[in-house]
Amino acid sequence: MLEIIPSIIPQNLNIVRDRLGKILGSVKKVQIDIVDGIYAPTKTWPFNNNQFEEIQKIAGGREKFPYINDFILEIDMLVLHPIEYLSDFISLGAKSFIIHIDSTDHIKECLENIKEAGAKVGLGIKPSGDISLLESFLPEADFVQFMGNDKVGYSGVDLDKYVLEKIKNFHKRHPSVEIQIDIGVTEETIPKFKEAGVTSFISGSSIFNTNNPKEAIMNLQNF
Repeated sequence: MLEIIPSIIPQNLNIVRDRLGKILGSVKKVQIDIVDGIYAPTKTWPFNNNQFEEIQKIAGGREKFPYINDFILEIDMLVLHPIEYLSDFISLGAKSFIIHIDSTDHIKECLENIKEAGAKVGLGIKPSGDISLLESFLPEADFVQFMGNDKVGYSGVDLDKYVLEKIKNFHKRHPSVEIQIDIGVTEETIPKFKEAGVTSFISGSSIFNTNNPKEAIMNLQNF
């Protein structure tokens, strides 16, 4: 059965709570996209309305992140200078992070901080990204996440087919490295991604833009 990781691009925690409630019991891991409006043009919680107070409440034990005991929480850090925000999102109870290779000059420090917190970390790269930039950090990373399009932080974006060749080339050079794909995951593209070497599949619109998200997940898992 394929590892399908539902992704949420949240405007607030109520959206997170609602969507996680709809898929409870269907998957082990979920991914939350955090976008600052600088690294990518859109803004999500908590940057959109300066909702960092909610993080402080969770960190202080006054509140809990929605369904934190029911899912492994993965944070996709679509932000510039992620090192500035890591402690905030670690405090939510996140157990996995994506750090994008072009978001900071302090990749090594980010990886070290995440590892010290006992969480896993993946390196994110866009189709236009220089794959050689990943090389020196692979020993510290748990996986690599390829983005299916340079237009990150949006839902329902079309796949840049060039990324398939990029994944194939990377997999040939690093066959033991786990590969995730985010953007463009559909029943049509999954076989191509599998053949290229992908092991985990991030999907948002293909799951949540349906009448039955649990059924949509099951269809993707068994494809």
